[in-house]
Amino acid sequence: MNNSYDLKHRILNFKGRLVHLYFLASLSNDVLISRLVEGIENREGKDLENCINMGDVEIVSTNQIQKIQRAVLGGNSALFDGEITYLMDTKNFPNRAIQEPETEKSVRGAKDGFNESILNNTGLIRRRIRSPELCFHLTTMGTQNPIDIAVAYLEDKVDRQVLQQLLTRISQVQTQEFIMTDRAIEEVLLNQGYNPFPLVRYSERPDIVATHIQHGYIAIICDTSSSIVMLPTTLFEILEHVEEHRQTPLIGTFIRFIRMTAVFLSIYLVPIFALSSSFLQWDYSFFIQILIMELSIELLRIATVHTPQSLSNAMGLIAAILLGEFAIQLGFFSEDILMFCAIGTVGGFATPNYELSLTNKYIKIMMIISVMSLNIYGFILFNLIFWISLARIKTFGVSYLYPLYPFHGKELLRFFIRQPKKD
Repeated sequence: MNNSYDLKHRILNFKGRLVHLYFLASLSNDVLISRLVEGIENREGKDLENCINMGDVEIVSTNQIQKIQRAVLGGNSALFDGEITYLMDTKNFPNRAIQEPETEKSVRGAKDGFNESILNNTGLIRRRIRSPELCFHLTTMGTQNPIDIAVAYLEDKVDRQVLQQLLTRISQVQTQEFIMTDRAIEEVLLNQGYNPFPLVRYSERPDIVATHIQHGYIAIICDTSSSIVMLPTTLFEILEHVEEHRQTPLIGTFIRFIRMTAVFLSIYLVPIFALSSSFLQWDYSFFIQILIMELSIELLRIATVHTPQSLSNAMGLIAAILLGEFAIQLGFFSEDILMFCAIGTVGGFATPNYELSLTNKYIKIMMIISVMSLNIYGFILFNLIFWISLARIKTFGVSYLYPLYPFHGKELLRFFIRQPKKD
């Protein structure tokens, strides 16, 4: 076992003999542990076994290290008494009302999600990775208003150089407060500046985070936040969705193809439509209509986020008036502009990462302005700058465009084609 913060060790005195109690605070019942400690220290029985007031107790040899480790990782407690070890059922798995994260829904699979407790979130990950190599390094960030964070990783799989860079960076942070927790941590650790692209991957699903850790990456659990930060990450990892792995490989590949097409259309459909129309007739009012349409859709999205549930019907009516047949009849927008902008917006909704969908909207608007200013030259120049900028982004030494740049054909093919699980 390692030195994870939730692995607790208690040395108890039973009639002058020292016994050692090990348990995981994230998976154990506090009441049962307290009752066990009181029973031993108050010497409530003639021998140690009579003091253990647990319903399910198994006696094993202390030499059976692997069995003891599996029991502790499963939420049990282990009481070492010389050559004998008592394994006691003290499980208390973290849970809350069954509620799937709104931004990461899937038809099949687990419906639980992280909450704002760092200990509960640790337990949700431990339920899925029962390995003695799983480590949770607890530390604090912030000077005047410090916040607790836990760095989670597998000791036998993590990239030690990346881990050391991260821990060193955390120790050097002098920011006074982290009220916005995960968002502020990303900006500080990665020096994000004005780069609009998400440099880490967020998730509120324990199965996604556990898979990420299992592959040798690092997760940061922030107290008071239900979103877990995963790093290092790439653009292609951010574009993955859990639903693709909940279906058969063929169906998963099909879903991924549709999703990637939608992401592409959300960025390029309207600019290409504007570019093709400009070859037929250059008209600034046409571009102004497109920009107004895109900004109106974005305004409605922002308003919908802040609209109370009781007023959602009224918001839908306003949206229908602004962007529906009524707007076409009044001459605000043409039918083709409305159709192409609507298709692009639906593609944005299909983007699996919320932060990336917002970034793609920004990129699309900037591309439209470039086409409006310089026509085909603006389109080419913007895309050159755009893709070169993406290629220059690195998170802890990992290229943001990997496996496209640097090119790795096998990994790129594995991204587009969902591989079946093998024994």
